[in-house]
Amino acid sequence: MKVKDIAKIIEDIAHLSLAEEWDNVGLMIGNFEDSVRGAVVSVDLTNGAINEAIKNNCNLIITHHPAIFEPLKSVNSDNYTAGLIAKCIQNNINVYSAHTNMDMSNSGINFEFARKLNVNAKAFLNDGLGVYGDFCGDLDKLLLKIKEITNEKNPKLYIGSVDKDTCKSNINEEININLIHGNQKIAFISGSGGRIEEVISKCKELGITTFISSEFKHNILLELLASNVNVIELGHFESEVIFTEIIYNLLKDKISNLYKYVNLI
Repeated sequence: MKVKDIAKIIEDIAHLSLAEEWDNVGLMIGNFEDSVRGAVVSVDLTNGAINEAIKNNCNLIITHHPAIFEPLKSVNSDNYTAGLIAKCIQNNINVYSAHTNMDMSNSGINFEFARKLNVNAKAFLNDGLGVYGDFCGDLDKLLLKIKEITNEKNPKLYIGSVDKDTCKSNINEEININLIHGNQKIAFISGSGGRIEEVISKCKELGITTFISSEFKHNILLELLASNVNVIELGHFESEVIFTEIIYNLLKDKISNLYKYVNLI
């Protein structure tokens, strides 16, 4: 099997046309005609992922985040990214990246995360971005599921509040108890969804009770909370780590020498 064959399998579930215009997806380093001896699947191209490939005689690394994003003016070991690229070239390692096309695929990260949460994902949250659906359970149950999926020990939880005049609870006027103990209407965006202003209006429009993502801008966090929406903030890496499982399961019957690399560096 060649690199181009692996690329086709991935693109069959996450076509390159799904990627954002600003994104860089596809073959970053190497040759489509190279025969694949083995592959490592990783969220990022790191020294650890490259060393894993070298150790296991793999000549392909499949990443979520593109190894080459900003234009490189030179390729030398003084630059972190350029050094990684040089190391791959020196060791004849191909690098393929599936980024926002995997985010916006209905077989990609957002829908898979929702499935693992047991969220009945109804649709994309907005123009192919994120998903939303119903979760049967309270916040404790939701947090436990998130920890199981991401291995993140302590995701940040912020409880949405309501105005004192409209709160019906006598227990604590600052907290909507129903949103803690009742079933949830969940929205999830992998990666830096907490920086997207449109999520505020979409959460209000769809009646979202809990929004899950990472890298929240402070003003977005405050407005979501003021709009009675709980927020669970994950690490960026943790919100996307299931990429490795998706690609591994996709390729495990095609490549016998296949590894998941789930370390941050």
